[in-house]
Amino acid sequence: MWQWLGERFDTGSNSLANRVLVLQLAWAAVAYLLVVMAMWYAGSLVIEKSLRDQGESWVAKLDELGTPLYASEEPALRGEIIGELQKYPDIAAMEYLGADGREAIARYSREGAPVAPFPPLGEAELQRLSVTDSGTRPLLYDAGEGKRVRISAPIWIKSIPADGLLDFSLNGGGKEQTRVIGYLSVVLDYSRYYQALHRTLGNASLAIALLMLLTALVGRLLVRWALAPLARLEVPLTRLANGETDVTVESSGDREIANIGKALNTTINAIRERDETLLRMVNHDALTGLANRSFFTAQLEREVERIAAEGGSSALLFIDLDRFKFINDTYGHAAGDRLLTQVAQLLMQRMREGDLVARFGGDEFTALVPKVTIRGAREVAASLIELMRGFEFHEGGEAQRIHFSIGVTLIDDGALSGDDYLLQADAAVHEAKAAGRNGFHVFEAATRVNLEDLGGGWFERLSGAIESKALTLFYQRVFPLREDGETVYEVLLRLPDTQKGVLAPGAFFPAAERFGLMAAIDRQVIGQAVELLQQPPLQGSVLSVNLSPQVCLEGDFVAFLEGLFGDSGLEPHRLIFEIPEQQVMRQLDRFKPLLQQLNGLGCRLAIDDFGTGCAAFNYLKHIPFQWIKIDGNLIERMRDDRLDWITVRSIAESAAELGVETVAKCVPDRAMLGILQQMGIGYAQGNCLGSAGPAPTQ
Repeated sequence: MWQWLGERFDTGSNSLANRVLVLQLAWAAVAYLLVVMAMWYAGSLVIEKSLRDQGESWVAKLDELGTPLYASEEPALRGEIIGELQKYPDIAAMEYLGADGREAIARYSREGAPVAPFPPLGEAELQRLSVTDSGTRPLLYDAGEGKRVRISAPIWIKSIPADGLLDFSLNGGGKEQTRVIGYLSVVLDYSRYYQALHRTLGNASLAIALLMLLTALVGRLLVRWALAPLARLEVPLTRLANGETDVTVESSGDREIANIGKALNTTINAIRERDETLLRMVNHDALTGLANRSFFTAQLEREVERIAAEGGSSALLFIDLDRFKFINDTYGHAAGDRLLTQVAQLLMQRMREGDLVARFGGDEFTALVPKVTIRGAREVAASLIELMRGFEFHEGGEAQRIHFSIGVTLIDDGALSGDDYLLQADAAVHEAKAAGRNGFHVFEAATRVNLEDLGGGWFERLSGAIESKALTLFYQRVFPLREDGETVYEVLLRLPDTQKGVLAPGAFFPAAERFGLMAAIDRQVIGQAVELLQQPPLQGSVLSVNLSPQVCLEGDFVAFLEGLFGDSGLEPHRLIFEIPEQQVMRQLDRFKPLLQQLNGLGCRLAIDDFGTGCAAFNYLKHIPFQWIKIDGNLIERMRDDRLDWITVRSIAESAAELGVETVAKCVPDRAMLGILQQMGIGYAQGNCLGSAGPAPTQ
């Protein structure tokens, strides 16, 4: 039954509407069966009760008709009784029996109505019928075949004993006596009543079944109509389950369903807002709101792929913010953050709608300018330089001029990768800074120094140079400005090149950093420096070596130095390790344990590119630097900027109080030496005093 119902109402899916309809039909079928069974049972009871009452009436009437037969056996009387019985089709047979219950006084059988023989009345049955003291005529019912019933009853006569006429008294004590003079047996045929009952009940059952079927069909339509708003939720919920959030759920219909729709819309909106927030967090810089490095890199790769497929050209700009460290150190990190935010807003206002601007890291920004030529790229870079010339950063009641150094490269070769173009732009920005800052430099084909395939070529080239120890060390003298000063050289790295002779670090350091090769380079440089310090030209001298963050954060770097000093016997104080101030500022907690261990070994530490203001001296509270190398920008601007003059003097005085040596970098000319010496600066360094060379001399 359940299978049949499921097949009748199956629409190919287990829908709620089908489930409700099947349950409705199942319950209707059960109710139908119960009702029909109750009808048949009640009808049968009514028929049986009615027929029993009718049978008793027939017995009483036949008793009345047949009693005279026992007093007179006249044929006319028998014929009269039979004629009377023929009027009633319910009577199939009848007989009057004598007092012994065996002999038939009269018998009747309806013509054409065969009667299945009933067994004669037995002694026990006759004895039960002979009971007269109950006052109620006993009746016996025997069921036969074909809805026929035999009813047996005694024929009584009642009499009062005679008292004599003379002694007659109404209050006499004589009792009425009942005596059985015979028996009556009548067979009643009720088949036509049952046939009529069955026909009526059958028609009624069929009518009820049709009515229930009609009700089910109408109910099916009503249920589907009522559940239609729920069915309409299926499509948007399926899309939502598949990760789509640009869906809207219809909130109409009954109150409950409308509330479900509203709740789902609220949930979808919350999910959409959460996804958008997460996407912004993943793809954008939290401080400036610009795209972050990972998102920019991915978009750059897509632009490279587009150019490889469609042709054309685009521009990549690498933008370095000049004097950011000065602002950060003078006015604090909050001021530096405000500067970055203002610069980001300027960049977004200047760039076109289709351009992508990102904060690449620290004070570095990148811009992707699609569908421009080299001329357009130059114009964009020039406009940014001009934009910053009119920009002033106001902090602490003072106005500071901030400038850009921009590296530009043209994306026009689908054979290169996004990282390759970033290397080109990074190298170009180093050239722009070396040329005096506040300008831009284009990485053109003529200046690409045979980079071959930059992605794999640089890695293989640098790896090969490290393995073969082909990297070349240059040395620049750090001149003492007092008589008791030490002989100090800064170690500078160069990469041999077949076309240009040697390449400066700005050309290959970005690649080395991206490929994770800086730590290996630093170790090789330190090893060569230790060997050189043991040779006659530099015996008694001190070498200053720059450390990269990669080597500083290696867990076994101190063990490497211990082994190097142990094998060579070199005094650790003859090495000065330079670390840029900005790196220390950003990762003080990570650098602090290492720098303390280096001090423990006996090595000396120098904080490079030291900014201005007392805030920068906070680092000396945590890490004992023995040398301070003052940022070259401050030295270059001393003559023209009174604040820079005061700042350099303040650094010199504070360092003297702390017993820390100072080095002035990028000294522009010898005339500046006297000024620096008067301020108390201990050492000076610059091309005017001596450029870097391949081998130091005494």
